[in-house]
Amino acid sequence: MKRHVVIPVLHVVIVAIEVIALIHDIQVFGFGMFQYYTIDSNLLQLIVSACILLFALRRKETPVAIDVLHLTGAVCLTITFMIAAFVLAPQEGFSYYFLTDVAPINHFLGPLLSIVTFLFPASMHFFRKRYVLAPMAFTLVYGLTALILNVARVLDGPYFFLRVYEVQTGTIIFWFAVIAVMCLVISALYLWLRTIINGKHSLG
Repeated sequence: MKRHVVIPVLHVVIVAIEVIALIHDIQVFGFGMFQYYTIDSNLLQLIVSACILLFALRRKETPVAIDVLHLTGAVCLTITFMIAAFVLAPQEGFSYYFLTDVAPINHFLGPLLSIVTFLFPASMHFFRKRYVLAPMAFTLVYGLTALILNVARVLDGPYFFLRVYEVQTGTIIFWFAVIAVMCLVISALYLWLRTIINGKHSLG
């Protein structure tokens, strides 16, 4: 099957599984689900894939803005997978983060399909180098908002490095810096791979 057929099918799969995960998360967490970076990132990818399918059905080219949001979703979901796999799962158990309820969708399938559909798009757009900042901006907005709400005691975490009354300031700064750098590096890597894979000079 050709890419212009396979990629839309993968976006349909993304929408289907992300809706399943979203329904579960709403039932379990209600509006409190928005405190989780994992859920926010998966919701972003659901919106992106739905938009891509909508433009495809209308036989219109996907706007560059949607591609930038797709990059953001792919990078943030990669961060989600890495934090779950290498930081949280070793502390709280692999089963909880990858086998329980919709965890396979939120922590593995969502990230995997987001990355694949970004690297192998049905159509290419010119990406300016500054777009690599988009995933980091999304992540910092989330992190700073969650941090402020932790200071105000509206939230408790949900991640250990956001609990300002339980961890040292240095720990918070360290994790913010690490995740910000990861966003930049992964974003640049994905843009480079997308250009190499598709054989076009789409980064400038």
